[in-house]
Order: sequence, then structure tokens, then C-alpha cells
Amino acid sequence: MPYTLAVISDIHANIVALDAVLHDIETQFPEITEYLCPGDLVGYGPDPTEVIDKILSEKFSAVTKGNHDHAIGGGGRDIANFNSYAQQAIKLHVKILTEEEKTFLYQLPSDRTVMYKKNEINIAIIHGSPQYPLDEYIRPNTAQQKDLFPFMELFELRILLLGHTHIPFIDTAKSESGQELLMCNPGSVGQPRDRDPRASYAVFDLDSFSAKIIRVDYDIDEVVKRIARVKLPEFLGDRLYEGR
Repeated sequence: MPYTLAVISDIHANIVALDAVLHDIETQFPEITEYLCPGDLVGYGPDPTEVIDKILSEKFSAVTKGNHDHAIGGGGRDIANFNSYAQQAIKLHVKILTEEEKTFLYQLPSDRTVMYKKNEINIAIIHGSPQYPLDEYIRPNTAQQKDLFPFMELFELRILLLGHTHIPFIDTAKSESGQELLMCNPGSVGQPRDRDPRASYAVFDLDSFSAKIIRVDYDIDEVVKRIARVKLPEFLGDRLYEGR
């Protein structure tokens, strides 16, 4: 089955996990030439500069802004709604990143729609939800999630890509006209929260209109060392072992 598109989200400054995922894509799916990302390149992790550099140098055709990207790109001015661990990482990343890097994060769009003309497939990419692109959590198998299928049909979307929850899912439905609709959260590269510590991403075959979630082992010990090196809270390393 020729997978042609990869979706990577919620990297959270974890360059070790990102490198493992990109290597896995290149090894397992060498035919894939395009990546999409529903946001949160930074926040929580130890290597924001390296992650931004990698995103800029790789095959990402569309990247949207996550809530951590927005907060850090905006200089960390409005972070009261973040937990204390997130606030510490935001403050550190604001210090580490250059003004150019912060501007790049801040100017990322809150949502993007791309069209694949060969298949006439419109794909929307949003970090949170269509109503609240930065902040709303759309969890799988909830009425809130299922209610997005009518939204997709209204705006003639075939695929909706979400992030933010760090929990992967793929769900499908049919429009009133009989077209297949697909909604996907690829999970988190840098901080999974579904009790599986492996990095998560998704691949798509647009010809057969199918997708699957891929999990990848990476060197968590190395990330924990990097977290300690930059003096981020120990909890941010410990949680990676448990996928929470």
C-alpha cells in the first residue's frame, strides 16, 4: 500500500523523538515526500532550537500553530492558563530562542487547508478544534469529536487533522452524499499521553483513503539527561517513561 503523506504533531522540543520518527518514516515509507504538522513544536522539552531547525529543513508543506508555539512565540506574556511545568518550560524557551525563531512560531497560522488535486481531497489542519484552534481538546470517541463530521461536510473537507490531546485516533464517517470522511489525531511525537511511551505519528494513503498510526521507540534516557541539563523539572522526564 503506497503511503504518500505523514502527519506529525506535538513534538514539544523533543529532538530525540523527532529524529527517531523521521528515521522511521524514511526507512519504512521511503515513498513519502510530504509531512503535515498540527502544531506544538516547542514547550515541555529540552531542545526547542533543534526542533525548529529540523522542521524548517525537512519536507513539511504545512505546519499550524499550537498553544505552546503561540505562548513562546509571543514572549511568554500570557501563560496563566498553563500548568506550572509548562510555564517553566515556556519561560526557558523564551530565553533560549532567538527573536527570529519566536517570530516564526508566532506567525504560524492557526489553521490550514490543503488540497490534493489528484484525489480532490481537502485536508484541514488544526491544533485544537475548528472553534478554538489553539486550546480545545477533542478527545476520541466523544460526542464532541463525532460532532465535527457535520462540520467537515459543511466545509467540504475530506480529512481533518487535529493535535493537542497527545492521544492518537483515527475515525471515519460518510457524508450525506456518500463520501468517506476521515478524522485523525496522530498522537504526540515528543510527549505521548495514552500510556504508551513510544512516539506516535500517522501515515496516509490518499488513493485508498486510508490511514494508520505508527509507534516508534526512542531513547528516553537521553531525553531525560537533556531535561536535567537545561534544569527543567524532573517530572517532565519521568512522565515520558509512562506515556502520560
